[in-house]
Amino acid sequence: MKFINLADIDLMELLGLDDTAKGLVRRGKLFAFERLFGNQWFSDLFGVIQLSDYSKAVTVSPYGIVSIIKDYLYRANDLSTILGDELGSEFIGEMLSEGLSVAFETNLAGSLQSILNVWKGSLPPDLSYAVELGRRLDRVETLYALSQLAPIGHSPMAILEALVSGADNRLREKLSTAKETYLQFLTAKNSGLTEHLTQFTNFIAEVINQLVYGAIVLLDKIDGLIKEVANEHLSRINQLEDDLEANKLRYDSGIIDKEQFELRLKEIEIDVDSTIAIYDEWISEIENLVNEYANWLSDKKDEIVNLILNYLSALESAYNSVLNEIAYRIRNVADDSDLKNKVLDLYERIKAYRKSGFKYS
Repeated sequence: MKFINLADIDLMELLGLDDTAKGLVRRGKLFAFERLFGNQWFSDLFGVIQLSDYSKAVTVSPYGIVSIIKDYLYRANDLSTILGDELGSEFIGEMLSEGLSVAFETNLAGSLQSILNVWKGSLPPDLSYAVELGRRLDRVETLYALSQLAPIGHSPMAILEALVSGADNRLREKLSTAKETYLQFLTAKNSGLTEHLTQFTNFIAEVINQLVYGAIVLLDKIDGLIKEVANEHLSRINQLEDDLEANKLRYDSGIIDKEQFELRLKEIEIDVDSTIAIYDEWISEIENLVNEYANWLSDKKDEIVNLILNYLSALESAYNSVLNEIAYRIRNVADDSDLKNKVLDLYERIKAYRKSGFKYS
């Protein structure tokens, strides 16, 4: 549209008035369009979404989606007729979509995704699927695991590491209970043996005190008995000494002759020897009693010590039996090699998949 020309130069374009004139013309058309169709036409840009058809599954049904697209095409064409193709399409396609982006995402786009995902959903899994499969690999069939791993868009080595990581966590999880039980029994064993040793130490100390006290009492009694025996025999010796002196006086006085004196001396000697022999017998009996008591103490001491040692050995053996059984099961758990073999098998299968490729014609 040229209004003023100077030679071949458009003065309106040169002065920048051409765009202004065009803008005024478009504004006049838009004003006329608004007067002709009213604000309702613009409001229906939102209403067509709000009033669209819905289904039980989604808020905008497939028919509603098609209706929205068709209505927007008509409206974009209406504006393009008045404002031009570029402004009409920009208004509907860009400005309006920006203003309704959230609504489109949660309603129109959300419904479209829900519908297409039911029939054509193809979003591949991420690497976390491999980690989760590894955590329950001992309970997952190989083909199922492969169906979940093959679409993961990482290299086989990355998938291998994810599987190993998950399988390692699974193995640690399965062994953690056994290890915890082992540590609990080991702690119980140490605590139990320590407690029993403490109690037995106190018991032995008490027994020793009782035995020492009993020995002291017995020795006091033996000492008293020895004194009584010694005093008795000493009195007997003193009496025989008195008899000897009396017979000596009788002999010196002539009351008895030499033969009688020697006879009485012989009787006194026999009595003395008899008294000494009886005294020795008493002392020997007392010594035997002391020796028997000492032997009894030694035997009882050995019996008590052996009883305690046997009890502690049996107690420790009982604990060790449980601990050895747990340790045996931990050492011989087959899950470690089984999981490794399964991971490697899946790794080889995935590498084979990666090389297979697809045919598109």
